[in-house]
Amino acid sequence: MTSFCSRLTATAVALAISLAGAALAGDAGHGPYVVRGNTHMIVGVTLDEAAVRAALPEGLEPTEGITGGYNIYTSGGGHDHPAYTRAYVWADLAGYDSVSGPARYVLWGVTGPGSDVAQAEGINLFDGASEITETGATVVGVGLEGEAEIIRAEITLNDEPCGEASGILNYPVVLPDGGGKAMHQYPFAADICGAAPVSLEVSVGAYHALNAFKPTQVLWAALARNLSFAGTTVARD
Repeated sequence: MTSFCSRLTATAVALAISLAGAALAGDAGHGPYVVRGNTHMIVGVTLDEAAVRAALPEGLEPTEGITGGYNIYTSGGGHDHPAYTRAYVWADLAGYDSVSGPARYVLWGVTGPGSDVAQAEGINLFDGASEITETGATVVGVGLEGEAEIIRAEITLNDEPCGEASGILNYPVVLPDGGGKAMHQYPFAADICGAAPVSLEVSVGAYHALNAFKPTQVLWAALARNLSFAGTTVARD
């Protein structure tokens, strides 16, 4: 992951003030939940500007550099939330920052059985799965649509020890069935390991939705172990 900010930005402060008191447990049709035992393989990228702008809902703007990333992970689940796997590509947003950096909008991804909460949250995920394997310092993550491998990323872990980290990430969404917009927020804690990206391949046909979000440049990589996060809705239009 990128370095964590030491303070709220002016935008995040303004957002927090405007949303004060709006954190309703069931506001998006589900209550807050916590999952643990996660392993996340994260690769930061730049994306095609036209494709990202076409995908973002009205009112959301990408960062100037059209940055984003691929998040491939497995989760141990939590209370009333079975273990699951997931892989997705996101775009960083201008505004709505949290203490951990830009808000993220999920452009496209896959999620395994046991994670139907994603649909209630309005996240752009479809049936699939992910896998992560570690062999020494080499980590390989794949995303599957059905049985077809469509995402493959490889990173190399740094020699430095992994370190404890925590933060908060904001994910704006458009809720299904005309439910309006919402801001989902995810406080997390994990052991973060620095890494260098080796490769990131997206293998889909020209007319597949993910094809538009192939990386134009690979920037950075990290591995998060023993990660736990809480998901809740902090605002809804």
